[in-house]
Amino acid sequence: MQQKKIAGMFHFGFFFFLSVIFILSCSKSTNVKNDEDIQEGPVAKGCPDTDYPDWKSSPYVLPYPVGEAYKVKLSNCSGSYHSAGMPDEFAIDFVMDIGTLITASRPGLVVYIQESGYDGSHPNNLVIVDHGDGTFAEYMHLTHNGALVKKGDYVEKGDDIGLSGSTGLAGYPHLHFVVAKDSWQWMYTSTPVTFSNTISNTRSLASETTYIAFPY
Repeated sequence: MQQKKIAGMFHFGFFFFLSVIFILSCSKSTNVKNDEDIQEGPVAKGCPDTDYPDWKSSPYVLPYPVGEAYKVKLSNCSGSYHSAGMPDEFAIDFVMDIGTLITASRPGLVVYIQESGYDGSHPNNLVIVDHGDGTFAEYMHLTHNGALVKKGDYVEKGDDIGLSGSTGLAGYPHLHFVVAKDSWQWMYTSTPVTFSNTISNTRSLASETTYIAFPY
């Protein structure tokens, strides 16, 4: 009798342990973060009168591999082509050497590629990914023949997209990342995005700040 009781307690404990593991694994599959996991970043000015999506549950991750870190030069409404009211008001420029690996910020279908330009000249090389909800991620200023995908490819978050460069109106080597809504064609309308796998960015990324890509 005592042996049956012990066996029953063992089975109960074993199944309880499996249940806890299952719950924990499910919680890790989301982007929602606990307060103790948050590493504070600077609060960007962002664009005025703009409601930014919650960064902790954002479907977007930084457009480069986990463990890498790059500095933001221009961010939202920070001047030049990123000024308020411009098509690129919500764009972000990541300073990157030519040939730096760029990865998918969000899953989607590759709908357009341009890679014939040479660094320092036109055209502006880019890859455009359709997220299927009326938004399009645009990865710009890629180097010559820098696309690592083909039109019609479906990319998952973190998949290789291309190699950064300095084509088009780049001025210096960097990745120009922008999400357009309704249409990806110029003059598009950009939309604000935040990123779930880095330090806090309640009003998107701040200029002159380096952001490391955490695991997701």
